[in-house]
Amino acid sequence: MTSPVVPPHEADLDDAPPPWLPPGTVRGARLIAAVSAAVGVVLIAITLALGNDGSLVPLLAGYLPTFALVPLILLFGRGGDRIRQAAVGVAALGGLVSCTGILTGLPPGAVGIVANGAIAVLLLRPSARTWFTRQR
Repeated sequence: MTSPVVPPHEADLDDAPPPWLPPGTVRGARLIAAVSAAVGVVLIAITLALGNDGSLVPLLAGYLPTFALVPLILLFGRGGDRIRQAAVGVAALGGLVSCTGILTGLPPGAVGIVANGAIAVLLLRPSARTWFTRQR
């Protein structure tokens, strides 16, 4: 008795997104980057509202790589593989910068390491690479 042949996950047409829709890895990276940037804006606004100008510069410096991801995620739909590579590089830099937050006690700290690490890992997945290198 032989077992039925199960098609690989990528060949399953029910799970394949339409050609205009990015795969879940790209959408997830985009969502994490957007939420991280929004959290940075809220924290900066709170810092300004409280008048704590002494921590504003380190806070801005900590979120600078996250803010640099915003223009890149806006190009995910029409950009090529260079956009993906740039986003991975900026996310990796953001993870390193977030390490200083652990030492200073300022955001993004460990949350920034996890968020930027997740963005980099998601964009390094084969489905993301396929999306960015597809024919347009």
